[in-house]
Amino acid sequence: MRSSRFLMLPLALAASGSLVSGCVSKGLAFPPSVDLRVEPKPVLAPDAIYSEAALDAYDIAIEARGDRLAAQVGRLCRFFDTMGMKGLDCPPPEPRPKQG
Repeated sequence: MRSSRFLMLPLALAASGSLVSGCVSKGLAFPPSVDLRVEPKPVLAPDAIYSEAALDAYDIAIEARGDRLAAQVGRLCRFFDTMGMKGLDCPPPEPRPKQG
């Protein structure tokens, strides 16, 4: 008679195979982990109100942050849309620049 240890090996392998197959994603790519971080708002230095260049740089930083946050929300929206969440109206992905 075979030992119970020898019989447990095929059972353990079959069970682990079914667990691994359950972990495989169904063609979904998770959004980057940076999309789950909140980017701090740029801070205007108090003496910057006397400098037109500093105010322009601050406006550019605020606008760029808004663009990054909009792209971040779009990626998360499309991810949850792919996962089957209802009631979403996601923006299309940004076209990637052509390399060449």
